Amino acid sequence: MTIPFLTKNVQSRDYDNVLAEAASESGTVIFIQDGSELIYNNLLWTDLGPTADSGGNGIMFHSCLAVKFQNGQPQVIGLSGQKAWIRNSEKISPKIQEEKESQVWREMIEKIGLVPKGCKWITVGDRGADIFSFIESLPQGWDCVIRSKHDRKILVDGKKFCLKKYMRDLSSMGTMSHFLRARKGSSREVTLQISWAEVDILPPDAEKEKKPIRGSYVRVWCDEDPAIEWILFSRSSITSLEEALEIAKIYKHRWIIEEYHKCLKTGCQIEKVQLGNADRILRLFGLLGVIATQLLQLKSISRTNPEELAEKHVDKISLIVLQDIYKLKTPWTIKEYWRRVAMLVGFMGRKSDGNPGWQKIWQGWIMLRDLCRGVEIGLRLKMENV
Repeated sequence: MTIPFLTKNVQSRDYDNVLAEAASESGTVIFIQDGSELIYNNLLWTDLGPTADSGGNGIMFHSCLAVKFQNGQPQVIGLSGQKAWIRNSEKISPKIQEEKESQVWREMIEKIGLVPKGCKWITVGDRGADIFSFIESLPQGWDCVIRSKHDRKILVDGKKFCLKKYMRDLSSMGTMSHFLRARKGSSREVTLQISWAEVDILPPDAEKEKKPIRGSYVRVWCDEDPAIEWILFSRSSITSLEEALEIAKIYKHRWIIEEYHKCLKTGCQIEKVQLGNADRILRLFGLLGVIATQLLQLKSISRTNPEELAEKHVDKISLIVLQDIYKLKTPWTIKEYWRRVAMLVGFMGRKSDGNPGWQKIWQGWIMLRDLCRGVEIGLRLKMENV
């Protein structure tokens, strides 16, 4: 099952707007793809299906976010594609399941279409995108930055090597700094080493009739923490440290789609709805998918350009409502607006409190929309002299 027709129509209008904005950009636009799942293990609905967790019960989905850059900082444009489906409850081998669902990476790019003249579009993916047929199928004009999963056979100057050993044997060719967000303990700045090589990827044995794919691998690793290692593939020719650093920096922005998933699940709390069947969930998912990207846009701007005026990015009624509640009439920055939304539902907003989390943002956003709806109804009644 995929997203129902009604929801597709709702999202398709957003896709068109996102792609139009992406096409208007003269700089690089990255299309970050990733899959996830909605789990409803405590609900005995018969029309859901298995998830990645063998005991899971829910819905699988795959999203593609378009992201541009302004003054070197990422700015979310919006969803350029999304697909949801329910797995068949009949048991099939994990390998067959993976091969079947891996086609969604290609489907996203096919749906987005060809790269407009003068644009630079790059699809970005984690290990799940390391699929020979997907990389091979990228239309002309598309580049990719994909984290390696498979220890592929590669050709370098006509000699055959195993990918991971070859890349790990290369000496460092430069360094870059990286802010490591810690789940536990303190976040810190670390130094990453970087090396690169131009290679030909040989096809898997099952597809050995296919031609090799020409491109470059960039390895990024941390001597202080061996757990940090990325081996990234790009179809571009990498010949300098500056080009290799660009590939690594692009991949660093992949976390944005994880933030989108967090907004959907922790913020919008879509996994806590009690709608009774999969069709209703899918329709709600289609709507919340668009709303989550809008919230993600505001969060992104509040972090990267906190001093920008809120009036450039939000609707006038919501700004007036918030300013009236807090009795603050001076021009608000987007950071102030973002924090005040969360303060509607209990976020204290002290310096020591840091930034508001998704739960408070979502609860505050819902309250603000209700308040704005009341204002809109009042204005309409006034115009109708009721």
